Formats: sequence, structure tokens, C-alpha cells
Amino acid sequence: MERVTVLDMDYTLLNCDSSTEWCHYLKEQGLVTSPDFLTREKALMEAYERGEMRVEDYIAFSMGELKDYDVTELDAHLERYARTLVPARVFPEALTLLKTLKESGARTLIISATAACIVRKVASLLGVPEVIAVECEIADGHYTGRIVGEPPFQEGKVTALRRYLKEQGLEGAFIHFYTDSINDLPLCLAADAVSVINPGPSLLKEALVGGFEVLRWGNK
Repeated sequence: MERVTVLDMDYTLLNCDSSTEWCHYLKEQGLVTSPDFLTREKALMEAYERGEMRVEDYIAFSMGELKDYDVTELDAHLERYARTLVPARVFPEALTLLKTLKESGARTLIISATAACIVRKVASLLGVPEVIAVECEIADGHYTGRIVGEPPFQEGKVTALRRYLKEQGLEGAFIHFYTDSINDLPLCLAADAVSVINPGPSLLKEALVGGFEVLRWGNK
């Protein structure tokens, strides 16, 4: 049976949220000037932690602020941002896992509710070629702040993964899913094996009920 390892990214492979760190980068670089930009971002992420945030709202906020910049210019910033972020924020245990998966030839992909333009940069540096993430609309060479298609968030991750498996001829493959987030519970329940990374109380409770592997990374 074919095996596919599916990895969440933020707080799973990385010890941070890459979207939040990107927003801090934008502010530091002067690419956004709204005085309350980081305050609004923090409020959205708090809603995410409560399971109350719409991904559409976050993308409208974070990418909408960049609508005056050319995508090519932003891509250069994304490259610089990712090259700074990954060495500093990737879990050592994640690097070990990725090395093991690569050496074994295991099919591996990252699935994330983060903007695909961020995820692809990070995934490339981590040596993961396949990505499912939130596709952000581009019009006339600029991000619009809108999402293309259904975002892979909560139940949407299940839908997106099933579509990927069908397209790749991998229906029926054994799925091992790694995540930190209670928002990923639908995919946890759909996977064949689950490893949770530094789970919070809600996900830890589900892990104990579902028999998920619990991993403590980064001396947690």
C-alpha cells in the first residue's frame, strides 16, 4: 500500500506561525504603514485559536494590504523572509523527520491554511516539493486579497487532500498526518495515523481518545 506523509506547517514543522511572522516582516520593512496593522493581525489570530476565524477574512486583511505592490517585488521579499525564518524557527525534530522521510523515499506533502506564496517558499527550503495551501488571487500582477477555490482549512483540508489523492492516483493510500492544531481535527479523524505536536488541551484530549501519537518538540 502506498504511504503518504501529510504535514501541517505552522507550529508543526515551525515553532511559530509563518503568517504572523510575515506580517511582522512587512511592518519592519515598511511595506505596510497602518498603525494598527499588527493589532488587527493579533485579533484575527486569537479568533483562529478559538476556532472562530474565517480564512477569507485573514487573507483579505493580510494580502489586501499588499494590493499596491507588484507580485514580483513581493516574491523577492518572500524569498528573503523565508530564508531568514526557516533556519531560526524550524523544529530540530522536524528536520530529523524530514531527513528520514527523504531517505526512505516517502511521499511527503505540506498542507496548510497559510497563503500558498508563503508555504511554497518555506517548503522549498525544507525540501518538500508538494504543497496544498491557500491560493491567493492575482489580477494584473497584484494580489487582490481574495482566495481562489476552497481554502484547506478545517474540513477543507480533508476535501483538498482527497482531491489531491484522486488526482495523483493515490486513493486508498495510508495517510500519516502530523499537526499541532485542533482546527485540523477533521483531517486527524480522516487519517490512518496521526502524530500531534505539542498539542493544546483540546487536541490532547482528542489524541487520548483517538489514540494519536503525542510528540513534544522543542523541549516542550
